[in-house]
Amino acid sequence: MPDSVLNARIAEAIDRFQEAVKNRLSTWESAQDPVRFRRMEMEVAATARAVADEICGAVLQSTAQSPAFQKETLMAARRSGRYRGGDRRPVEVTLLGGRKVVVRVPYLKPDRRGCVGRPRGVGRRGQGGAGLYPALAALGIWFGVTPALAAEVSSQVADSDSLRTGVEALARRGTQLGLKQAHRIVNDCSQRCVQQRQEWMQEALASGAPVAGSLAGERVVIATDGGRLRQRCPKKRGRTRKETGRRGYHAPWREPKLFVIYTIDEQGRPQKMRRPVYDGTLGDCNAMFALLSSYLKALDIAKARQVIFVGDGAKWIWERAASLLSTLGVPAERVTEGIDFYHAAEVLHEIASIPADWSTFHREKWIKRARRHLASGHITAVVAMIDQLAVGRRAKEVKSHRDYFERNAHRMQYSQFKKAKIPRGSGAIESTVRRVVNMRMKGNGTFWLEENAEGMLMLRSYLKAGRLDDLMDWSFFRAASWWNPQHNDAAEELDEAA
Repeated sequence: MPDSVLNARIAEAIDRFQEAVKNRLSTWESAQDPVRFRRMEMEVAATARAVADEICGAVLQSTAQSPAFQKETLMAARRSGRYRGGDRRPVEVTLLGGRKVVVRVPYLKPDRRGCVGRPRGVGRRGQGGAGLYPALAALGIWFGVTPALAAEVSSQVADSDSLRTGVEALARRGTQLGLKQAHRIVNDCSQRCVQQRQEWMQEALASGAPVAGSLAGERVVIATDGGRLRQRCPKKRGRTRKETGRRGYHAPWREPKLFVIYTIDEQGRPQKMRRPVYDGTLGDCNAMFALLSSYLKALDIAKARQVIFVGDGAKWIWERAASLLSTLGVPAERVTEGIDFYHAAEVLHEIASIPADWSTFHREKWIKRARRHLASGHITAVVAMIDQLAVGRRAKEVKSHRDYFERNAHRMQYSQFKKAKIPRGSGAIESTVRRVVNMRMKGNGTFWLEENAEGMLMLRSYLKAGRLDDLMDWSFFRAASWWNPQHNDAAEELDEAA
């Protein structure tokens, strides 16, 4: 579309907006009570969104249907070697305000020549939709929606307590979407982010080139913990229900594992100028530490001035923490490991509840004395107090807690931590688990398919760290990594044989 035509379309849209404002201005001025003024505000916002969508739609059609742009994006996509020639197809794209526009753009089919597959006519067809619209992908348009709408829907649904609440919040802002459409957008975006993260992990662990925002020279705190959610596992056998035609499902508990990386100043306070890094996975302990390792390697953790690893007493954490940092090149003298003080204090309460003949006063007196030793870092004194209780029938139960303090004595030097301005608690990761998992993904009647839960976990992690826009931009660019707008080989002829 020539610039003159585009300018004319935009001018027409602005003229219609001005005419609408002129026609409604007298009515808007009469809004002199709260109810009518609120309705006036919403009407003005809806009118503005309509003209915004008209302008964006005109720009999209002008850009995506430009012969030069289509030729450049087509060549760039085909140079990647994954696609071959197709045809031009009309595609309906939903804009940020909910308006739909149709653009006619080239389509490339996946190049499967030379790939071993099933014989023709045998078995079922594979999943469709593996092709590409280069002109749309170069603009970040996937799944039939613009990048701004995809990011907005992902953000709102991830931030709300349910899909329905998120869709209702979008509707109040003028974006009308159905539940199924919003669900598809969120799942497609989040699962693509998870897949891209897996690819990036392999690259980061292979090369490990530090990124902008390196942790060099910083005091870095790393904390990890697990949460809980219910997984939806469809039954593969049994009778189908008459009303739904489904077999039902199992709902086992799963433990998503999360980590947080943040920096502190000389007084031990989190640095507000540096946003933390949150992420997690439904995988096992090894998967979580592999994910953490890729982040730390990319952030150049080996050059950090001090690394503080904080957690509770879970063995899966401390069996891997030291080897992780050593593998990443962090000298042992720069590493401090710390058990959360309040988790350790909870264990003391559990021990004090074992003697059945103790009074409340005796129990509280014992806890107070043990906590004083714990806060001072005198773990040998705490172990001695535990040994004094390990008599008679309660000996076995009491001794089961003894190993916790003996094994983690060097991680419980709380008086030294206080002097060195080192966090004694794991409040950062506890808060992360609560905000990322508990407030959205854990609840009565809430069950997750594994792939959906993994995607939502990543969206929530980046959202609560204030990095969701960065994640969306990174995902859009990576999805079309073959496209570089600065690279212009318009003179190069298309390889028709491809």
